[in-house]
Amino acid sequence: MPQRFGNIMRTYWPRFDLSEFENSVPAIEYLDWYIPRLIQERKHNLSFSGMQYDWDVPELLQDGIYEIGKKHMGKIEDPRIIIANREGVDVDNVLICHGATQGINLSLLAMITKLRSVKQNIVVAVESPTYAPLPQSALILANEVIKIKRNPPNSGIGNWRINKQEWADAMMKSDILMITPVSNPSGWNLDPDDRNWIADFAEKHNVGIIADEVYIDAYRSNTNFHPMHKYGNGNISINSLTKIYSLGQIRFGWIISDKDTIEIARRVFMTFSGVMGSPTMRIASAALHRLSEVDAAINHYRSQNLPKLRAVLQRFSIKWNEPEAGIFGCFELPNKILAEDFADGPCKDNDLLVIPGSMFCDSLKNWVRVAWSIEPKSFNLAISALENSLNSAIN
Repeated sequence: MPQRFGNIMRTYWPRFDLSEFENSVPAIEYLDWYIPRLIQERKHNLSFSGMQYDWDVPELLQDGIYEIGKKHMGKIEDPRIIIANREGVDVDNVLICHGATQGINLSLLAMITKLRSVKQNIVVAVESPTYAPLPQSALILANEVIKIKRNPPNSGIGNWRINKQEWADAMMKSDILMITPVSNPSGWNLDPDDRNWIADFAEKHNVGIIADEVYIDAYRSNTNFHPMHKYGNGNISINSLTKIYSLGQIRFGWIISDKDTIEIARRVFMTFSGVMGSPTMRIASAALHRLSEVDAAINHYRSQNLPKLRAVLQRFSIKWNEPEAGIFGCFELPNKILAEDFADGPCKDNDLLVIPGSMFCDSLKNWVRVAWSIEPKSFNLAISALENSLNSAIN
């Protein structure tokens, strides 16, 4: 039996059907769980899925700060041009939007709009584990959602690999596939063989791919960096300045695809949102020229923080499947300890916040996501709190 420290375990993982929610919409229960605990401001925090980089926002705005409130736009460098140059595409292949979550919805609406001319029953396959807005957006906008798995290391087929037969069966029934190549909560990028197979199979069977790539830039200097839009086939890549680049407060994202898809998504964006705000555009344009500063900080934090995490996990004989790049990963607790209880029991007692794997998948109830995306001095204190929490839970 799983070891418990609390009372009743709730169901937090993403929903793939609406059977319990007739005439309603399921809550994003991960955020319902996380936000109150984030507001508590536990002293030590390993819960972040994004980089914690201290931007000087007034410096990014510079003289543009005086135009905010006087002019809606004024002289602003078009962020699409910077993104297009960075990604090696035309500017008409880029649409900017209010963060990646809006990018997910725009992408779905654009693909579904194109499909509705030839069919009415739209089926979307969504990878699991995943961030809840992906399957739950598909539940709202499409007719059916199918869950397909990325398998954890204890599955016997490798680190976060896919079973190609299972994926083939699901994709043969689907019109759209939604994936997160750098998986949350594992931090692992899609294996190159798996990614190439997915792209080829999808193209052969007319399945459009929507890839939530908000973590992929951590792999930009890695050989395993292949955004899905580069495979063609009308595939969509979604990215933002939130996760890797620590500017979630301005809600700036973008999608990249073929020009026809981008034009449909642009019309959807203007229908629901109008235009982007001037402060967001100004800050984003400045930050996009300076992303290498954050890349350097990520490398520094990895080199300083990861050895300490490895040492603590080794001390408790916890197997650690470290991602090649990025800012977070996850591990399985021993003795079938439930991660939700661990987070709200021993971790809370030690003033530490971590994320239970059950927020992303029902099969990860014993897994915990931790990040090394904070400056080393704070990380050292948080790792001590993690060590004390593990000691309390296990011994």
